[in-house]
Amino acid sequence: MPVPAEHSTHQSTPLVLVVDDDPAIRLQIRFALENTGLAIAEAGSGEEALALFRENPPDLVMLDVVMTGMDGFSTCWTLRTLPGGSHTPVVMITGMEEPETIVKAFEAGATDFISKPINLLVLGYRVKYWLRSGFILNELRINQQRLFKAQELASMAHWERDLDDNRFQLTCPLPGDFGLSTSSTYDDLFARINPAEQETVRQHIDTACSQEQAFSVQYQITLTGGGERTILNQGEVVWDSAHQHRLAVGIIQDITALKRAEDRIRYLAFYDNLTGLPNRSLFREHWNKLLPLARRHNTRLAVLFIDLDHFKQINDTLGHSSGDKVLVIVGERLKMLFRQSDIVAHNREDQVSSLISRVGGDEFTVLVSDITNPNHVANLAERIIAALREPLQLDEQSVVLTASIGISVYPEDGDNIDTLLKNADTAMYEAKIQGRDNYQFFQTAMNEAAVARFQLSNRLRNALDNRQLILYYQPQFATTSGRLTGVEALIRWQDPEFGLIPPNQFLPFAEENGFIHQINDWVIREACTQAQKWVSAGLFEDSRISVNISGQNINFKRLGETIFEVLKDTGLNPYHLEIELTERVMMEKPDEVCHTLSLLKQAGVSIAIDDFGTGYSALSHLQLFPLNTLKIDKSFIDNLQTTANGHALLQSIIGIAKSFNLRVVAEGVETDDQRLALDGMACDELQGYLLGRPMPRELFEQRLLTDYNQT
Repeated sequence: MPVPAEHSTHQSTPLVLVVDDDPAIRLQIRFALENTGLAIAEAGSGEEALALFRENPPDLVMLDVVMTGMDGFSTCWTLRTLPGGSHTPVVMITGMEEPETIVKAFEAGATDFISKPINLLVLGYRVKYWLRSGFILNELRINQQRLFKAQELASMAHWERDLDDNRFQLTCPLPGDFGLSTSSTYDDLFARINPAEQETVRQHIDTACSQEQAFSVQYQITLTGGGERTILNQGEVVWDSAHQHRLAVGIIQDITALKRAEDRIRYLAFYDNLTGLPNRSLFREHWNKLLPLARRHNTRLAVLFIDLDHFKQINDTLGHSSGDKVLVIVGERLKMLFRQSDIVAHNREDQVSSLISRVGGDEFTVLVSDITNPNHVANLAERIIAALREPLQLDEQSVVLTASIGISVYPEDGDNIDTLLKNADTAMYEAKIQGRDNYQFFQTAMNEAAVARFQLSNRLRNALDNRQLILYYQPQFATTSGRLTGVEALIRWQDPEFGLIPPNQFLPFAEENGFIHQINDWVIREACTQAQKWVSAGLFEDSRISVNISGQNINFKRLGETIFEVLKDTGLNPYHLEIELTERVMMEKPDEVCHTLSLLKQAGVSIAIDDFGTGYSALSHLQLFPLNTLKIDKSFIDNLQTTANGHALLQSIIGIAKSFNLRVVAEGVETDDQRLALDGMACDELQGYLLGRPMPRELFEQRLLTDYNQT
């Protein structure tokens, strides 16, 4: 026979403890039970029995009622208080069959009793019956404990209601977790449900029971302490074992944690974790809901594609944490432009008329329904641009943010979301071309421009791979002596199909698409290689070659490493190299720029600020950066004789540059009058069509041999 789980398992034979102060009776019982295969332990008193029980709990106790010292009643009562003693079968042995004795035995905790004289022939069978019954009861108790533990772990309870006589029974280890008690009635099952759904839930269950159908319903309850829980109540109608009564059998489970997990999973699947806005998936789901309505009512839908201008600069200069703050602020500002109910779908089933989503990076989309007039969308775009333009504070810095918006309208610009998004993106790109901080409606011609940009991208990539880029050279001369002082390397694209393409037709595109950094690297290496050839030929001894560094988000540490590597590879003395940067480029990462330029200047490379007078035009920059040269923008030269204060302004710029001990180069000199005026202002060097247009290498070398090195 299996040993009850509660007892020690080192023994394979059931152990019976025989307690009697008469050794002869103990011997008789031992002899009878050992012959049936049972193990026997003996105790001559109640005290000894309790000690043995503590040491090795038996599977059954046979206990004499009348003993010297502690009698059987006291022993049984005490034994029931010991660990493991509450469920061990105890059979009282008595020679008295008076009702009072039997009642007292059961009150003391006896399982059964046996009268003296004991029938030893059947004793073994009766003991095995008691053991078997005890084992079954013990297993039932253990299983019940396991059930209660499982219910507790699963936050679950079981209820049963007789549909014929309305009797109700609840089995629950922690009824308070469900706002119930062990004496709860069927009505109590619904008492804690939130009033708004109380009647609906009860009616759902009652209707299912009356129709003998299964049911499953979720609802919220409020506990006595005020906490709210989400409950799942599900069950079915069955017949009892006698097939006489219909029973509604149900299970209630606390699924609060599960619902929170489901809500979190749904949030991660359909919402942007940073801004809390719907993501691309929910945006598409919302489109699928609005499209049938728009078709049915013959109304328009609009897609707005929003891209933040120069957002990468914020990440690069202030850090990604600041960039994240900007995205959160943008999300909040966009939400404020709409009614809250219009833009946030907390559940996928919620109906909203407009929806804002973050589709990735610094890109947002807005889906607007019930468009009756395009002006409505235009006004919305203007409001968005105005809201985003409001200054925001980042790490004690005031930042002004702008956005470019593209708009496509259903059904004119597409009948599916992919086409509308593509066309809105195309219109957004056009807004950037138009100077950013504006919106554009999609036009069919924009697609043609988009195709052209795509083709340009492929052609430019091939140009880099197939050495179609070339350098042109424009000379620079000393104002007074006319001596050649340097040359600026200017890039051109020798396209096999379209011929020579000037930089203004492809460099802006290269900047936007990331090709500019490869182009910068190529220009630096090509210019230094060529300059070293001229130096070696004795044609470039006192001259510099200027290289203009273009683009946004330049990694200046890498740029510095590239320049030093090229100088080493080509053998060019740093004295012959000048790096030109605009104020805008230098101000993107001023600390990084200063460090790199200082290293280059210390090595002998000349540093020039290009197009001075445009962009930031801050005189403080002349002191902030380690400069050698200031190049005056062509626009100031053009205004020299066309505006009243042009001469005075130019004279002031040159004077300030001289005060910082900078060499001054005037760009765009095209007339003798300009040359004479600049000479009178002590401008150091001149560059422009008057003195020499940009020319291919072969022609410049010819001039080096003939004109430029003539003293």
